[in-house]
Order: sequence, then structure tokens, then C-alpha cells
Amino acid sequence: MIQGQLLSDIIEAVSNTYGNEFLNRLMLKLADIIHADYTFIAIFDKEKYESQTISLVAKGVIAENMAYSLKDTPCADVYDESICYFPSGVQKKFPLDQLLIEMKIEGYIGSPLFNSRKEVMGLIVGLYETEIQNKDDILTLFQIFSGRIAAELERSEYELRLEQYNHELESLVEERTSELKQTLVELQARQNQLIESEKMASLGMLSAGIAHEINNPLNFILGGYFGVRDLLEGSPLESEKTQLYLEAIKEGVERTSKIVKGLNQFTRSGDSFDERFDLHEILDNCLVMLTHSLRDRILVVKDLFPEPLVVKGNSGKIHQVFLNILTNAIQAMEGDSGILGLRSFRDSRFATIEISDTGGGIPEEYQNQIRNPFFTTKEPGKGVGLGLPIAYKITKDHEGSIEMESVWGKGSLFRIKLPIQV
Repeated sequence: MIQGQLLSDIIEAVSNTYGNEFLNRLMLKLADIIHADYTFIAIFDKEKYESQTISLVAKGVIAENMAYSLKDTPCADVYDESICYFPSGVQKKFPLDQLLIEMKIEGYIGSPLFNSRKEVMGLIVGLYETEIQNKDDILTLFQIFSGRIAAELERSEYELRLEQYNHELESLVEERTSELKQTLVELQARQNQLIESEKMASLGMLSAGIAHEINNPLNFILGGYFGVRDLLEGSPLESEKTQLYLEAIKEGVERTSKIVKGLNQFTRSGDSFDERFDLHEILDNCLVMLTHSLRDRILVVKDLFPEPLVVKGNSGKIHQVFLNILTNAIQAMEGDSGILGLRSFRDSRFATIEISDTGGGIPEEYQNQIRNPFFTTKEPGKGVGLGLPIAYKITKDHEGSIEMESVWGKGSLFRIKLPIQV
């Protein structure tokens, strides 16, 4: 059975990463956990009938990628949409696969990667120089992360296509009218919002898998806590020290439950705008999800309205707004320290959340561009400039607004206003 801590370690290792960095980190972590000598992700070239690795880990380190023919290989079985598993003797099964012989491979396990159209686009593989002992755990991990890997591959492919398309459009819109230029920009924004939606759907599937793996052992721990507490009550073993131990166990279970609850709230699906929810609860859920990013270097300072701030809308989408802005604030505070300010208040019409940081701020010449899709000052691979435009659109759909104040070199403040519900 896969332990929740292992999943948490993997997720923390690949959080806030995209593209090749995400794939390499994931392969390094999986290779270590499943004790494979070689682990790789490859995509299929149907015309050439070959595979091209895009992340290859050999003996615990990232290795140079390679292409190989599918003919007479176990990967050909995976290409036919099936899980391929040979705990030992794989060379005897595929005597013409020279690569298996050269690498001295004894055990093979491979699982297909499906795109959003349910087509096999590649595979994830573990190779062993000795007999494979933990098939079920390996397949569980492969199944949990295969959807996220496939979504990242599609996202990278779409991003590349959109970048190429954007360059081509730039030369065309200079010759066309301003009306056509605006239409094309809106089309690009909608295409990228679709990619973002697919990524959120993938995250939702991953969240459900994590919740299932974590909740069962949590219930065992909580049941044990109540049992031990009842046994100790009134017995000679009961003491202040045993009470401290029991409370520590209970606190650990409650904190883990909050993390699972935050993930489930963030990835809730549906288009309904009829939910009533407290903005303070959403803010707390987002902070739980970003704990690994805050660590000990960023101080969170709260000045919150003493009563719940209840609004009506789609709680999953508002989670996305807060998480995008909080993530940007945290990333803006590079170095060893920073202050993340959270303030809330209300008037007769609106509930307001202010999120401030002590980062580098936004240069004045960029401040009018941050709502535009594709605009980003981040390095390639760190983002495509969709977080804030999507946050602005979601807030507008809720009949609210986002205001921004920023001073270069001192920090930024984002003010999210949403209609109040009495």
C-alpha cells in the first residue's frame, strides 16, 4: 500500500514546476521510491514506429535522452494500449531487443500514457537489473501520476504550438484592422484558458487519488487515538506526559485532514455560481496548500474582519483566484525573508480581501499589461502569463473586481472585491 507521506514527498518535489523540470523531478523521485535502475518517460512516433525519451533517469541521475525502435521490444505491447509487466527474464522474452541486453535488464514494467482523446501518446517505464518485487505499488504510482504526466505533455505541446501561432499572428495583425487584432487576441486567451482548465481537471484527479490514500490511514490513527485515550483514562499510566503525546497525535491528524480538505475544495468541479461560502475559509485552505512554499522564510500577517465574509458564486473558481495571486506574491519575495499581508473588511455592498507582499514590485511600464494573456516577466518554463488574466476574468464573472497597487522595489498589493451576501 502506498503511504500518504510518499505521495506528499513526490508532490512537494514537483510542485511549482513545469515542462522538463517537472518531468525530471518526478522521474528522479519515482526512481528512488520504486528502486528502479532505469526509469523513463517516452513519447511515441507512430510514423517511424519508435519511442523518444523525454526524461530518463539512469542509476539515480538524469541521463541524455535517446530514441529507439519499438520493433521486438516490450514497449511495443504498451504501444498497443496495455500494461506490460515482466518481473524477470525479460531478455528471454525479447531476445532481439539489443538495448535490454546491453543494459543487463532482468525486469520490465511499463504503463501507457493517454491523452485527452483517449489515445496512447507515450509510456512510463521502470527497468530493473534484478527481479521486480513490488509490482502493485509501482503500478499504483504509475496510475496516479500518468494523468498528470500526460496533461503536462499536452500542455507543453499546446504551449509550443500557441507560441508559434502567436509569432505568425504578430506579422499578420500589423496588416489588418484593429478589430481583427482584438478578435485574435481573444481567441488566444480562450485557447489558453482551455489548457488551464485541463490542468485543473488533472489536478482534481490527482487530489482524489491522494485523498483516498491518506484518509484511510488517518481514520485508523484517529480510531487508535480514541482507543488509547479511553484505556488510559483513570488508569495509573495516565499523566500529563501521556496527555501531551495524545494531543500531538490528534493535532497531526487534524493538520493532515485540513490539507486534504483544502485540495478537495480547490479542485471542485462544476460551473454553478449558486454556492454560499466564507472567503476566510478559502483563504485558509489556500495557505494550507502553500505551506511548503512559505516554509520559515515568509511571515504571514493577518488582519481579518472578525465575522465571516459570505459571498455567492463558485468556490472552486474563487480558490483559483486566491491561489494564483498568493503564489505570485510568494514568488515575488525571493531570498530568505518576506512578509505576506492578508487583510479583509466589508461595507454594505462588497467583501474585500487584500493580499500584499514585500517583493520587488511591478515596474510602472508593465502595470497596464498584467491583465493581458501571454504577458509574463518570468523565465521560460516558469509560466505563460495566464494566472492573473484568469483571476481577473473569474472575479468579473462573479460581478466583482481586482485592483492593484505596486511600487517598484517595495512590493505589491492586490485588492479582490466581491458582492456581499447577507
